[in-house]
Amino acid sequence: MPVVDGLYQTYIPLPSESGSNKNREQVALLSPVPICVVTNASQLPTKFLNPSSERQLLVGFDCEGVNHGKHGTICILQLALLDAIYIVDIIRGGEELMKACKPALESPYVTKIIHDCKQDSIIFSVWGQAT
Repeated sequence: MPVVDGLYQTYIPLPSESGSNKNREQVALLSPVPICVVTNASQLPTKFLNPSSERQLLVGFDCEGVNHGKHGTICILQLALLDAIYIVDIIRGGEELMKACKPALESPYVTKIIHDCKQDSIIFSVWGQAT
């Protein structure tokens, strides 16, 4: 994982903008994006904290925790936006940070892409943190 200006970066494959009809599945651009460790809501982008019908947002989302399920605890939220990846440290940021994420996690204007979300959604529904 490269480090640029003290920030970690990774690459997200994005579809090519070219008008070519070549196998689009194989044509992708690798765009560098920063990886940000978040312990305070001020470190998250405004477009995430304040979702709006005027600005649809697409977010890759996953959470890690202890005892996923009804009695589990969320420790880390992983948020992938097109311009950055955010590792949200709920342990260090506490309830205040989780509450700051709640509007986006519940918003119909934020499309959340989640793989295997069964246990994650159980935690959120039990805590009343997202629907």
